Amino acid sequence: MAGDTRLNKMKRSFLVLLMAFWPGFVFADSSLDSLLYKPEVEQSYSNEIQNALLAHYSNWAGTRHKLGGTGTNGVDCSSFIQTLFQDKFQLRLPRSSREQMTMGERVDLSDLRSGDLLFFRTGPTRRHVGVYVGNNQFMHVSTRAGVEIAKLLSPYWQRHFITARRVGLAGITPSN
Repeated sequence: MAGDTRLNKMKRSFLVLLMAFWPGFVFADSSLDSLLYKPEVEQSYSNEIQNALLAHYSNWAGTRHKLGGTGTNGVDCSSFIQTLFQDKFQLRLPRSSREQMTMGERVDLSDLRSGDLLFFRTGPTRRHVGVYVGNNQFMHVSTRAGVEIAKLLSPYWQRHFITARRVGLAGITPSN
């Protein structure tokens, strides 16, 4: 039974990658389509969250990275995520990415929704956090470019990915 679950997760991950790299691909079997397309209610929820995330991004885009920084003159990844969730969703998250990684429930890459947290190992003891915005992209604070939107499917981020977490945005109306 556990082997079947792992196999199904692998199939879903493969299908998501296939769709990302071959957008015109169409499945003949509608049961496969159901693995990739979310119900209308869930899409509406994701669109609200995505709009709130992009509104936040428009205010922070390009803000430089500063280790320990907490504002628009310089911010680190965990402070950026903490501020985002407080400002847009009135949800308090811990200050460090290591603590944030313990929040909510684990989510497979194939089941990501806008607002899910993504965690990466960027050094032997360093963790990095970003937030999924949809379309295989996430918002984070890059040490090179500051606050930006990056492609989740890039080889760098795939290689350093640890986990995704969903932190209870269901039922929350975001403030824009």
